[in-house]
Amino acid sequence: GNGSWDVKVVLGDATVYEDGSACFTVPARTPVYFQALDEKGHAVQTMRSWSTLQPGEAFSCVGCHESKNSTPLIAKTTLAMAAGPKPLEPFYGPPRGFSFIKEIQPILDRHCVRCHNGRAESGEHKDGRQSPTGEIPFNLLGKQTADATAGRRWSESYLALTRRGQSNELVNWISAQSAPPALSPYHAGAARSRLIAMLETGHEDAKVTREELDKLACWIDLLVPFCGDYTEANAWSPEDVRKYNHFVQKRKRMEEIEQKNIEDLIAKRSQDGEAVNLEISEQQGDRDGTTNESTLSGNPAMTEHGLPTRHSRCKLDSSLDKSALLNR
Repeated sequence: GNGSWDVKVVLGDATVYEDGSACFTVPARTPVYFQALDEKGHAVQTMRSWSTLQPGEAFSCVGCHESKNSTPLIAKTTLAMAAGPKPLEPFYGPPRGFSFIKEIQPILDRHCVRCHNGRAESGEHKDGRQSPTGEIPFNLLGKQTADATAGRRWSESYLALTRRGQSNELVNWISAQSAPPALSPYHAGAARSRLIAMLETGHEDAKVTREELDKLACWIDLLVPFCGDYTEANAWSPEDVRKYNHFVQKRKRMEEIEQKNIEDLIAKRSQDGEAVNLEISEQQGDRDGTTNESTLSGNPAMTEHGLPTRHSRCKLDSSLDKSALLNR
């Protein structure tokens, strides 16, 4: 399909001030990207590349599609800079891999599967509309089926909502293979998905909560990820499992070497009398626990067309790359 190719993690939400500025901290040495959200928490614009900050680094954004050589100097301090960097607000719990099975399927189980269960129905709907005998309703059950090609056990509900990985009227998302030029605001996403509109206005007797709507919208705007980690719902052979574990252990060994190198760098700079504002800390979202946070500021809340938004969401991704102007 054409959904997310990687595990996605919502690191949290950042406040966007009245002048469109934002300033917040993010885990160091972690690939992050940003989405500008409206008052409903729907993505207005999505950054389709990512940035990674080093320990203690300050990063300033002047606009993804602005000329780095002609952007005017800031004439006054923004509201966000005056307030200083703020920690991200959690998205219904600590940062975690966004799992359709754990985050979305429970919502469907509570509100949808009484009717949308794949069984032939007969009789009439609650609104009096007649259903011909033998009609197969939309199947939103969580039953999984192994896909040998993908090496994954997809749920019937996921395949139904995404039309087997193809963006559609009900669930509409930005293509993972979208062209590089700037997209217009609300090009795709939760704001243009009929599923969200139906649940907001009321569908049969389903009464979803604000949290449930937010999670459904977030799932769509994340490009409909299925797995919260690379082992979830796998349909791997014993050899596949062995190979995966081999590379996991290799990665851990490299992270240990990297952690030691960073600790040595901090100690060396301290001995030389250099100003060092790095700390060793364990933080959710920092994959090896060796670094503290970094600061990002700028104007992520304005689209290319100058449309202001209420807040911005910071997310972890590992599928793209970015070159950007850094203020060091």
